[in-house]
Amino acid sequence: MTSTNTSVHSHQFLKKADHQPFSWLVEDLHIDTSAQFMALTLDLSRGIKTCLSLIHASDLAREQRDDACPPPLNVADTESLTRMAMAAASMLSERAEGYIDVLNDMHSNTEKHKLDT
Repeated sequence: MTSTNTSVHSHQFLKKADHQPFSWLVEDLHIDTSAQFMALTLDLSRGIKTCLSLIHASDLAREQRDDACPPPLNVADTESLTRMAMAAASMLSERAEGYIDVLNDMHSNTEKHKLDT
């Protein structure tokens, strides 16, 4: 049976990655809930816009039926991007609704506390 020294291989996995994840936010804002929501909104809205642009271009090309200018997406990919845009918009609205509920509760509690004092 062959003996393998795994200490060298294990040490390689413990090395910190050189890649840093992208963020719109400066490091101090990474823990700010409102800033995180704004960054998420920016990402999702740009993604939705890209999806809708591709969908629109594909639908327009299919309507024009010009062989020299085929649709960028086939019908199945167009449907997939449509569903992805809908899911992203739904997720964003659900997240916003949750934040609004929290803010309304905080405001109600503050107003109730003012009336009690």
